[in-house]
Amino acid sequence: MPLELKTGRVVAGMEHRAQTMLYTLLMAERYKADVPSGLLFYTHTEEVVKVPAARLELKGLILARNEIAGYMVRRHRVVGVKRAQNTGHQAGDDLDSESFLPPTIDDERTCKRCYALDTCMLYRKAVERVEDHSSPIADIYALKTAHLTPTQLDFFKTWEALISLEEQDLMRFKKELWTMAAKERETKGRCFACMVIDTSYCPPAPIAASQKEGKIHQHTYKFIRKVTEEGTSLLNGHMSCGDAVTISVEPDLLALTRGFITELTPTEVVVGVDHELNINNILSLCNVPATLSHDPFSSSSSQDNRVVFRIDRDELFSGMARIRENLAQLFYVDGDTRRLQLVVDLMPPEFEDNMDDDATEQVSAATHLNEHQKEAMKKVMTAHDYALILGMPGTGKTTVIATIIKALVSMGKTVLLTSYTHSAVDNILLKLKGNVDFGILRLGNVDKIHPHVQEFTPAARQRASTVEQLEHQLITPPVVATTCLSIDK
Repeated sequence: MPLELKTGRVVAGMEHRAQTMLYTLLMAERYKADVPSGLLFYTHTEEVVKVPAARLELKGLILARNEIAGYMVRRHRVVGVKRAQNTGHQAGDDLDSESFLPPTIDDERTCKRCYALDTCMLYRKAVERVEDHSSPIADIYALKTAHLTPTQLDFFKTWEALISLEEQDLMRFKKELWTMAAKERETKGRCFACMVIDTSYCPPAPIAASQKEGKIHQHTYKFIRKVTEEGTSLLNGHMSCGDAVTISVEPDLLALTRGFITELTPTEVVVGVDHELNINNILSLCNVPATLSHDPFSSSSSQDNRVVFRIDRDELFSGMARIRENLAQLFYVDGDTRRLQLVVDLMPPEFEDNMDDDATEQVSAATHLNEHQKEAMKKVMTAHDYALILGMPGTGKTTVIATIIKALVSMGKTVLLTSYTHSAVDNILLKLKGNVDFGILRLGNVDKIHPHVQEFTPAARQRASTVEQLEHQLITPPVVATTCLSIDK
Protein backbone atom coordinates (compact mmCIF):
# COMPACT_ATOMS: atom_id res chain seq x y z
CA MET A 1 0.00 0.00 0.00
CA PRO A 2 1.51 3.39 -0.97
CA LEU A 3 2.05 5.99 1.76
CA GLU A 4 2.29 9.67 0.82
CA LEU A 5 3.60 12.16 3.40
CA LYS A 6 2.31 15.74 3.49
CA THR A 7 3.67 18.49 5.74
CA GLY A 8 0.83 20.98 5.34
CA ARG A 9 -2.64 21.12 6.80
CA VAL A 10 -5.14 18.33 6.29
CA VAL A 11 -7.09 18.96 3.11
CA ALA A 12 -7.22 15.59 1.32
CA GLY A 13 -8.06 17.57 -1.79
CA MET A 14 -8.07 16.25 -5.29
CA GLU A 15 -4.38 16.97 -5.86
CA HIS A 16 -3.28 14.94 -2.82
CA ARG A 17 -5.75 12.15 -3.47
CA ALA A 18 -4.87 11.99 -7.16
CA GLN A 19 -1.18 11.60 -6.33
CA THR A 20 -1.93 8.74 -3.96
CA MET A 21 -4.25 7.02 -6.43
CA LEU A 22 -1.61 7.19 -9.14
CA TYR A 23 0.82 5.50 -6.77
CA THR A 24 -1.63 2.60 -6.49
CA LEU A 25 -1.48 2.16 -10.27
CA LEU A 26 2.32 2.26 -10.26
CA MET A 27 2.57 -0.30 -7.47
CA ALA A 28 0.01 -2.58 -9.12
CA GLU A 29 2.00 -2.46 -12.36
CA ARG A 30 5.36 -3.00 -10.70
CA TYR A 31 4.39 -5.78 -8.30
CA LYS A 32 1.65 -7.45 -10.38
CA ALA A 33 -0.79 -7.26 -7.48
CA ASP A 34 -4.08 -5.52 -6.74
CA VAL A 35 -3.58 -2.26 -4.80
CA PRO A 36 -7.08 -1.06 -3.86
CA SER A 37 -6.07 2.02 -1.83
CA GLY A 38 -3.30 4.21 -0.46
CA LEU A 39 -2.67 6.33 2.61
CA LEU A 40 -2.16 10.08 3.06
CA PHE A 41 -0.28 11.00 6.22
CA TYR A 42 -0.29 14.64 7.33
CA THR A 43 2.68 15.15 9.62
CA HIS A 44 1.41 18.45 11.05
CA THR A 45 -1.61 16.82 12.71
CA GLU A 46 -0.49 13.17 12.49
CA GLU A 47 -3.75 12.36 10.73
CA VAL A 48 -4.02 9.46 8.30
CA VAL A 49 -6.50 9.52 5.41
CA LYS A 50 -7.31 6.38 3.44
CA VAL A 51 -7.69 7.05 -0.29
CA PRO A 52 -9.49 4.32 -2.25
CA ALA A 53 -8.51 3.87 -5.89
CA ALA A 54 -12.00 4.64 -7.16
CA ARG A 55 -12.58 3.53 -10.74
CA LEU A 56 -14.29 6.71 -11.96
CA GLU A 57 -11.67 8.98 -10.39
CA LEU A 58 -8.86 6.90 -11.90
CA LYS A 59 -10.59 7.15 -15.26
CA GLY A 60 -10.68 10.94 -14.92
CA LEU A 61 -7.00 11.05 -14.03
CA ILE A 62 -6.07 8.92 -17.01
CA LEU A 63 -8.12 11.15 -19.33
CA ALA A 64 -6.40 14.22 -17.90
CA ARG A 65 -3.04 12.51 -18.36
CA ASN A 66 -3.89 11.71 -21.98
CA GLU A 67 -4.83 15.33 -22.61
CA ILE A 68 -1.52 16.57 -21.18
CA ALA A 69 0.40 13.92 -23.12
CA GLY A 70 -1.41 15.03 -26.28
CA TYR A 71 -0.11 18.57 -25.87
CA MET A 72 3.42 17.28 -25.19
CA VAL A 73 3.38 15.09 -28.30
CA ARG A 74 1.91 17.93 -30.31
CA ARG A 75 4.86 20.12 -29.33
CA HIS A 76 7.43 17.66 -30.62
CA ARG A 77 5.45 17.03 -33.79
CA VAL A 78 5.24 20.75 -34.47
CA VAL A 79 8.97 21.14 -33.83
CA GLY A 80 9.78 18.22 -36.14
CA VAL A 81 7.62 19.50 -38.98
CA LYS A 82 8.88 23.06 -38.67
CA ARG A 83 12.48 21.88 -38.53
CA ALA A 84 12.01 20.02 -41.81
CA GLN A 85 10.38 23.05 -43.39
CA ASN A 86 12.95 25.53 -42.12
CA THR A 87 16.16 23.72 -42.97
CA GLY A 88 18.84 26.33 -43.42
CA HIS A 89 16.97 28.99 -41.43
CA GLN A 90 17.76 30.20 -37.95
CA ALA A 91 16.26 28.09 -35.18
CA GLY A 92 13.16 29.77 -33.88
CA ASP A 93 12.10 31.35 -37.18
CA ASP A 94 8.39 30.48 -37.33
CA LEU A 95 9.27 27.33 -35.42
CA ASP A 96 6.42 27.57 -32.98
CA SER A 97 3.82 29.60 -34.84
CA GLU A 98 1.25 27.00 -33.77
CA SER A 99 0.40 26.95 -30.07
CA PHE A 100 1.37 23.76 -28.28
CA LEU A 101 0.18 24.71 -24.79
CA PRO A 102 -3.38 24.35 -23.51
CA PRO A 103 -5.34 27.62 -23.21
CA THR A 104 -4.87 29.52 -19.95
CA ILE A 105 -7.52 29.14 -17.27
CA ASP A 106 -8.00 32.93 -17.05
CA ASP A 107 -9.07 32.82 -13.42
CA GLU A 108 -7.32 35.51 -11.38
CA ARG A 109 -7.53 33.73 -8.03
CA THR A 110 -6.34 30.39 -9.43
CA CYS A 111 -3.53 31.94 -11.46
CA LYS A 112 -2.17 33.96 -8.54
CA ARG A 113 -1.79 30.78 -6.51
CA CYS A 114 -0.29 28.70 -9.33
CA TYR A 115 3.33 27.60 -8.89
CA ALA A 116 3.86 27.82 -12.65
CA LEU A 117 2.58 31.39 -13.01
CA ASP A 118 5.88 33.01 -14.07
CA THR A 119 6.67 30.30 -16.60
CA CYS A 120 3.13 30.24 -17.97
CA MET A 121 3.03 33.99 -18.52
CA LEU A 122 6.50 33.98 -20.09
CA TYR A 123 5.52 31.32 -22.65
CA ARG A 124 2.27 33.11 -23.35
CA LYS A 125 4.16 36.31 -24.14
CA ALA A 126 7.37 35.06 -25.79
CA VAL A 127 6.20 31.98 -27.66
CA GLU A 128 2.49 32.52 -28.29
CA ARG A 129 2.77 36.34 -28.51
CA VAL A 130 -0.61 36.88 -26.89
CA GLU A 131 -1.78 40.48 -26.49
CA ASP A 132 -4.12 40.65 -23.50
CA HIS A 133 -5.68 43.87 -22.19
CA SER A 134 -9.14 42.73 -21.09
CA SER A 135 -9.14 39.17 -19.71
CA PRO A 136 -9.47 38.48 -15.95
CA ILE A 137 -5.70 37.84 -15.81
CA ALA A 138 -4.65 40.84 -17.93
CA ASP A 139 -3.20 42.69 -14.93
CA ILE A 140 -1.22 39.63 -13.82
CA TYR A 141 -0.02 39.12 -17.38
CA ALA A 142 1.22 42.69 -17.60
CA LEU A 143 2.89 42.47 -14.18
CA LYS A 144 4.86 39.37 -15.19
CA THR A 145 5.81 40.32 -18.77
CA ALA A 146 5.62 44.09 -19.32
CA HIS A 147 9.33 44.48 -18.52
CA LEU A 148 10.42 42.29 -21.46
CA THR A 149 11.55 43.85 -24.73
CA PRO A 150 10.90 42.34 -28.20
CA THR A 151 14.59 41.41 -28.45
CA GLN A 152 14.43 39.55 -25.14
CA LEU A 153 11.25 37.75 -26.16
CA ASP A 154 12.87 36.66 -29.43
CA PHE A 155 15.93 35.43 -27.54
CA PHE A 156 13.83 33.25 -25.23
CA LYS A 157 11.76 31.85 -28.09
CA THR A 158 14.84 30.97 -30.14
CA TRP A 159 16.76 29.26 -27.36
CA GLU A 160 13.71 27.48 -25.99
CA ALA A 161 13.14 26.12 -29.50
CA LEU A 162 16.74 24.91 -29.65
CA ILE A 163 16.27 23.10 -26.34
CA SER A 164 13.16 21.43 -27.74
CA LEU A 165 15.02 20.29 -30.84
CA GLU A 166 17.67 18.62 -28.71
CA GLU A 167 14.98 17.18 -26.47
CA GLN A 168 13.23 15.69 -29.50
CA ASP A 169 16.38 13.79 -30.46
CA LEU A 170 16.71 12.49 -26.91
CA MET A 171 13.07 11.37 -26.97
CA ARG A 172 13.70 9.49 -30.19
CA PHE A 173 16.48 7.50 -28.52
CA LYS A 174 14.37 6.99 -25.39
CA LYS A 175 11.55 5.41 -27.40
CA GLU A 176 13.95 2.73 -28.58
CA LEU A 177 13.74 1.10 -25.16
CA TRP A 178 10.15 0.10 -25.99
CA THR A 179 10.32 -0.13 -29.76
CA MET A 180 13.67 -1.78 -30.43
CA ALA A 181 14.96 -5.15 -29.23
CA ALA A 182 18.16 -5.17 -27.21
CA LYS A 183 20.34 -6.76 -29.90
CA GLU A 184 19.15 -4.29 -32.51
CA ARG A 185 19.79 -1.34 -30.21
CA GLU A 186 23.24 -2.71 -29.40
CA THR A 187 24.15 -2.39 -33.07
CA LYS A 188 23.45 1.35 -32.63
CA GLY A 189 25.90 1.47 -29.72
CA ARG A 190 23.29 2.40 -27.10
CA CYS A 191 22.71 -0.93 -25.34
CA PHE A 192 24.44 -4.01 -23.92
CA ALA A 193 22.32 -7.07 -24.79
CA CYS A 194 22.24 -10.57 -23.31
CA MET A 195 23.94 -9.63 -20.03
CA VAL A 196 23.86 -11.76 -16.87
CA ILE A 197 25.01 -11.07 -13.32
CA ASP A 198 28.48 -12.25 -12.30
CA THR A 199 27.82 -13.79 -8.90
CA SER A 200 31.53 -13.98 -8.02
CA TYR A 201 31.90 -10.21 -8.00
CA CYS A 202 32.52 -8.48 -4.67
CA PRO A 203 32.07 -4.70 -4.75
CA PRO A 204 35.10 -2.75 -3.45
CA ALA A 205 34.97 -1.13 -0.04
CA PRO A 206 33.66 2.46 -0.07
CA ILE A 207 36.16 5.29 0.29
CA ALA A 208 34.58 6.32 3.58
CA ALA A 209 31.92 5.23 6.03
CA SER A 210 29.58 7.86 4.65
CA GLN A 211 30.12 6.88 1.01
CA LYS A 212 26.60 5.50 0.81
CA GLU A 213 25.10 8.95 1.26
CA GLY A 214 27.21 10.37 -1.56
CA LYS A 215 26.07 7.97 -4.23
CA ILE A 216 22.94 7.83 -6.28
CA HIS A 217 23.03 4.05 -6.17
CA GLN A 218 22.89 1.69 -3.21
CA HIS A 219 23.80 -1.59 -4.94
CA THR A 220 26.64 -2.56 -7.28
CA TYR A 221 26.64 -5.45 -9.77
CA LYS A 222 28.98 -6.78 -12.41
CA PHE A 223 27.43 -7.95 -15.68
CA ILE A 224 29.06 -10.18 -18.27
CA ARG A 225 27.88 -11.56 -21.58
CA LYS A 226 25.83 -14.75 -21.36
CA VAL A 227 27.97 -17.83 -22.12
CA THR A 228 25.83 -18.92 -25.06
CA GLU A 229 25.98 -15.46 -26.68
CA GLU A 230 28.75 -14.02 -28.77
CA GLY A 231 29.08 -10.29 -28.89
CA THR A 232 31.47 -7.55 -29.82
CA SER A 233 33.57 -5.67 -27.32
CA LEU A 234 31.55 -3.59 -24.86
CA LEU A 235 33.89 -0.70 -25.66
CA ASN A 236 32.70 -0.47 -29.27
CA GLY A 237 29.49 1.43 -28.56
CA HIS A 238 28.64 4.92 -27.32
CA MET A 239 28.45 3.97 -23.62
CA SER A 240 31.25 4.77 -21.19
CA CYS A 241 32.03 5.14 -17.50
CA GLY A 242 29.79 7.65 -15.76
CA ASP A 243 26.91 7.25 -18.20
CA ALA A 244 23.43 6.92 -16.76
CA VAL A 245 21.74 3.62 -17.66
CA THR A 246 18.50 1.72 -17.20
CA ILE A 247 18.47 -2.02 -16.61
CA SER A 248 15.62 -4.12 -17.96
CA VAL A 249 14.53 -7.73 -18.30
CA GLU A 250 13.27 -8.17 -21.84
CA PRO A 251 10.35 -8.25 -22.53
CA ASP A 252 8.65 -8.32 -19.13
CA LEU A 253 10.28 -5.64 -16.97
CA LEU A 254 11.45 -2.56 -18.84
CA ALA A 255 13.40 0.07 -16.86
CA LEU A 256 13.46 -2.18 -13.80
CA THR A 257 16.12 0.02 -12.18
CA ARG A 258 18.48 2.82 -13.10
CA GLY A 259 22.01 3.78 -12.21
CA PHE A 260 25.48 4.54 -13.58
CA ILE A 261 28.32 2.67 -15.24
CA THR A 262 31.23 2.68 -12.79
CA GLU A 263 33.63 0.35 -14.63
CA LEU A 264 33.78 -0.84 -18.23
CA THR A 265 36.06 -3.33 -19.98
CA PRO A 266 35.69 -5.16 -23.32
CA THR A 267 33.91 -8.06 -21.58
CA GLU A 268 32.50 -6.70 -18.29
CA VAL A 269 30.49 -3.76 -17.06
CA VAL A 270 30.02 -2.75 -13.42
CA VAL A 271 26.88 -0.77 -12.68
CA GLY A 272 25.69 0.99 -9.55
CA VAL A 273 21.89 0.94 -9.29
CA ASP A 274 19.23 2.25 -6.94
CA HIS A 275 17.33 -1.04 -6.42
CA GLU A 276 18.41 -4.52 -5.46
CA LEU A 277 18.37 -7.00 -8.33
CA ASN A 278 17.09 -10.07 -6.54
CA ILE A 279 16.91 -12.85 -9.12
CA ASN A 280 14.20 -14.85 -7.34
CA ASN A 281 12.01 -11.76 -6.98
CA ILE A 282 12.49 -10.91 -10.66
CA LEU A 283 11.54 -14.46 -11.65
CA SER A 284 8.36 -14.22 -9.60
CA LEU A 285 7.46 -10.91 -11.26
CA CYS A 286 7.95 -12.61 -14.63
CA ASN A 287 5.77 -15.55 -13.46
CA VAL A 288 8.70 -17.96 -13.76
CA PRO A 289 8.97 -20.39 -10.81
CA ALA A 290 12.45 -20.09 -9.36
CA THR A 291 12.42 -23.79 -8.47
CA LEU A 292 12.23 -24.71 -12.15
CA SER A 293 15.46 -22.89 -12.90
CA HIS A 294 18.91 -24.23 -12.25
CA ASP A 295 20.87 -23.19 -9.19
CA PRO A 296 23.71 -20.97 -10.42
CA PHE A 297 25.78 -21.73 -7.34
CA SER A 298 25.73 -25.48 -7.87
CA SER A 299 28.25 -25.32 -10.71
CA SER A 300 31.64 -23.76 -11.20
CA SER A 301 30.18 -21.05 -13.40
CA SER A 302 30.01 -17.57 -11.91
CA GLN A 303 27.08 -16.63 -14.15
CA ASP A 304 23.47 -16.59 -13.04
CA ASN A 305 21.76 -17.37 -16.35
CA ARG A 306 18.24 -17.50 -15.00
CA VAL A 307 17.59 -13.84 -15.84
CA VAL A 308 19.01 -12.14 -18.93
CA PHE A 309 19.29 -8.36 -18.71
CA ARG A 310 19.64 -5.51 -21.15
CA ILE A 311 21.54 -2.38 -20.13
CA ASP A 312 20.43 0.72 -22.02
CA ARG A 313 21.90 4.19 -22.06
CA ASP A 314 19.50 6.50 -20.25
CA GLU A 315 19.16 9.26 -22.82
CA LEU A 316 16.93 11.47 -20.69
CA PHE A 317 18.57 11.03 -17.29
CA SER A 318 19.56 14.66 -16.90
CA GLY A 319 16.82 15.78 -19.27
CA MET A 320 16.34 19.33 -20.43
CA ALA A 321 14.01 20.55 -17.68
CA ARG A 322 16.74 22.18 -15.60
CA ILE A 323 18.32 23.80 -18.66
CA ARG A 324 14.93 25.16 -19.72
CA GLU A 325 14.16 26.39 -16.20
CA ASN A 326 17.53 28.14 -15.88
CA LEU A 327 16.87 29.87 -19.21
CA ALA A 328 13.43 31.01 -18.05
CA GLN A 329 14.83 32.34 -14.77
CA LEU A 330 16.60 35.09 -16.71
CA PHE A 331 13.31 36.56 -17.89
CA TYR A 332 11.18 36.50 -14.73
CA VAL A 333 10.11 39.87 -13.37
CA ASP A 334 12.03 39.22 -10.14
CA GLY A 335 15.00 37.68 -11.95
CA ASP A 336 18.59 38.88 -12.32
CA THR A 337 18.21 42.03 -14.41
CA ARG A 338 21.95 42.59 -14.73
CA ARG A 339 22.53 39.08 -16.06
CA LEU A 340 19.63 39.51 -18.50
CA GLN A 341 21.28 42.63 -19.87
CA LEU A 342 24.69 40.97 -20.19
CA VAL A 343 23.56 37.67 -21.71
CA VAL A 344 20.55 38.67 -23.79
CA ASP A 345 21.05 42.37 -24.55
CA LEU A 346 24.82 41.85 -25.00
CA MET A 347 25.70 44.77 -22.74
CA PRO A 348 29.52 45.01 -22.65
CA PRO A 349 31.08 43.84 -19.38
CA GLU A 350 32.66 46.50 -17.17
CA PHE A 351 36.26 46.57 -15.88
CA GLU A 352 38.22 48.70 -13.44
CA ASP A 353 40.96 50.81 -14.97
CA ASN A 354 43.53 49.56 -12.47
CA MET A 355 43.95 46.65 -10.08
CA ASP A 356 43.90 47.23 -6.33
CA ASP A 357 46.98 46.52 -4.22
CA ASP A 358 45.93 42.96 -3.27
CA ALA A 359 45.31 41.97 -6.89
CA THR A 360 48.55 43.55 -8.02
CA GLU A 361 50.44 41.56 -5.39
CA GLN A 362 48.81 38.30 -6.50
CA VAL A 363 49.64 38.86 -10.17
CA SER A 364 53.24 39.74 -9.31
CA ALA A 365 53.54 36.56 -7.24
CA ALA A 366 52.46 34.41 -10.21
CA THR A 367 56.01 34.12 -11.54
CA HIS A 368 55.23 30.80 -13.27
CA LEU A 369 52.91 32.55 -15.75
CA ASN A 370 54.12 34.09 -19.00
CA GLU A 371 53.22 37.65 -19.99
CA HIS A 372 50.11 36.69 -21.96
CA GLN A 373 48.83 34.59 -19.06
CA LYS A 374 49.46 37.46 -16.65
CA GLU A 375 47.50 39.81 -18.90
CA ALA A 376 44.57 37.37 -18.78
CA MET A 377 44.85 37.22 -14.99
CA LYS A 378 44.89 41.04 -14.75
CA LYS A 379 41.73 41.24 -16.84
CA VAL A 380 39.95 38.82 -14.52
CA MET A 381 41.10 40.74 -11.44
CA THR A 382 39.57 43.99 -12.75
CA ALA A 383 36.27 42.51 -14.00
CA HIS A 384 32.96 43.67 -12.57
CA ASP A 385 30.83 41.16 -14.50
CA TYR A 386 32.76 38.52 -16.38
CA ALA A 387 35.95 37.97 -18.35
CA LEU A 388 36.48 35.47 -21.16
CA ILE A 389 39.86 33.76 -21.52
CA LEU A 390 40.36 32.32 -24.99
CA GLY A 391 43.25 30.15 -26.08
CA MET A 392 44.21 27.19 -28.20
CA PRO A 393 44.72 23.79 -26.54
CA GLY A 394 48.00 23.68 -24.62
CA THR A 395 48.31 27.44 -24.12
CA GLY A 396 47.87 27.16 -20.35
CA LYS A 397 44.22 28.09 -19.71
CA THR A 398 43.92 25.47 -16.96
CA THR A 399 47.06 26.78 -15.27
CA VAL A 400 45.75 30.36 -15.40
CA ILE A 401 42.37 29.35 -13.95
CA ALA A 402 44.01 27.44 -11.09
CA THR A 403 46.25 30.42 -10.34
CA ILE A 404 43.28 32.82 -10.38
CA ILE A 405 41.37 30.59 -7.95
CA LYS A 406 44.29 30.57 -5.51
CA ALA A 407 44.66 34.33 -5.84
CA LEU A 408 40.97 35.04 -5.22
CA VAL A 409 40.91 32.83 -2.13
CA SER A 410 44.04 34.59 -0.82
CA MET A 411 42.13 37.86 -1.20
CA GLY A 412 39.28 36.53 0.93
CA LYS A 413 36.92 35.71 -1.94
CA THR A 414 34.80 32.62 -2.45
CA VAL A 415 34.86 30.81 -5.78
CA LEU A 416 32.34 28.74 -7.70
CA LEU A 417 34.19 26.48 -10.16
CA THR A 418 31.86 25.08 -12.77
CA SER A 419 31.81 23.65 -16.28
CA TYR A 420 29.47 21.65 -18.47
CA THR A 421 31.40 18.40 -17.91
CA HIS A 422 32.75 16.65 -14.83
CA SER A 423 36.12 16.11 -16.49
CA ALA A 424 36.67 19.84 -17.05
CA VAL A 425 35.88 20.62 -13.40
CA ASP A 426 38.13 17.84 -12.14
CA ASN A 427 41.06 18.88 -14.36
CA ILE A 428 41.17 22.19 -12.48
CA LEU A 429 40.90 20.44 -9.12
CA LEU A 430 43.79 18.15 -10.05
CA LYS A 431 45.85 21.28 -10.62
CA LEU A 432 44.90 22.59 -7.18
CA LYS A 433 45.24 19.32 -5.28
CA GLY A 434 48.29 19.30 -3.04
CA ASN A 435 49.14 22.91 -3.86
CA VAL A 436 46.63 24.81 -1.70
CA ASP A 437 45.96 25.28 1.99
CA PHE A 438 42.24 25.97 1.75
CA GLY A 439 39.20 23.70 1.64
CA ILE A 440 37.43 22.54 -1.52
CA LEU A 441 33.92 21.14 -1.74
CA ARG A 442 33.22 18.98 -4.79
CA LEU A 443 29.50 18.42 -5.36
CA GLY A 444 27.99 15.90 -7.75
CA ASN A 445 27.51 12.21 -8.35
CA VAL A 446 30.56 10.43 -6.93
CA ASP A 447 30.45 7.87 -9.74
CA LYS A 448 31.24 10.62 -12.27
CA ILE A 449 33.94 12.41 -10.27
CA HIS A 450 37.61 11.64 -10.93
CA PRO A 451 38.90 9.18 -8.29
CA HIS A 452 41.84 11.45 -7.42
CA VAL A 453 39.56 14.32 -6.35
CA GLN A 454 36.86 12.33 -4.62
CA GLU A 455 38.48 13.32 -1.33
CA PHE A 456 36.83 16.73 -1.78
CA THR A 457 33.28 15.27 -1.87
CA PRO A 458 30.95 15.18 1.14
CA ALA A 459 31.00 11.38 0.88
CA ALA A 460 34.71 11.29 1.77
CA ARG A 461 34.22 13.24 4.99
CA GLN A 462 33.13 12.11 8.40
CA ARG A 463 29.37 12.12 8.57
CA ALA A 464 28.00 15.22 10.29
CA SER A 465 26.05 14.48 13.47
CA THR A 466 24.81 18.03 14.11
CA VAL A 467 23.51 20.91 12.02
CA GLU A 468 26.56 22.96 13.01
CA GLN A 469 28.92 20.27 11.73
CA LEU A 470 26.99 20.02 8.46
CA GLU A 471 27.09 23.80 7.99
CA HIS A 472 30.82 23.77 8.68
CA GLN A 473 31.40 21.10 6.01
CA LEU A 474 29.25 22.82 3.37
CA ILE A 475 29.85 26.52 4.04
CA THR A 476 33.45 26.75 5.25
CA PRO A 477 35.27 25.69 2.02
CA PRO A 478 35.95 28.85 -0.04
CA VAL A 479 35.91 26.86 -3.30
CA VAL A 480 32.84 24.92 -4.44
CA ALA A 481 33.16 22.85 -7.61
CA THR A 482 30.29 21.30 -9.57
CA THR A 483 28.84 21.03 -13.08
CA CYS A 484 26.50 23.61 -14.60
CA LEU A 485 23.58 21.16 -14.49
CA SER A 486 23.88 21.02 -10.69
CA ILE A 487 23.26 24.75 -10.36
CA ASP A 488 19.77 26.20 -9.97
CA LYS A 489 18.79 29.86 -10.29
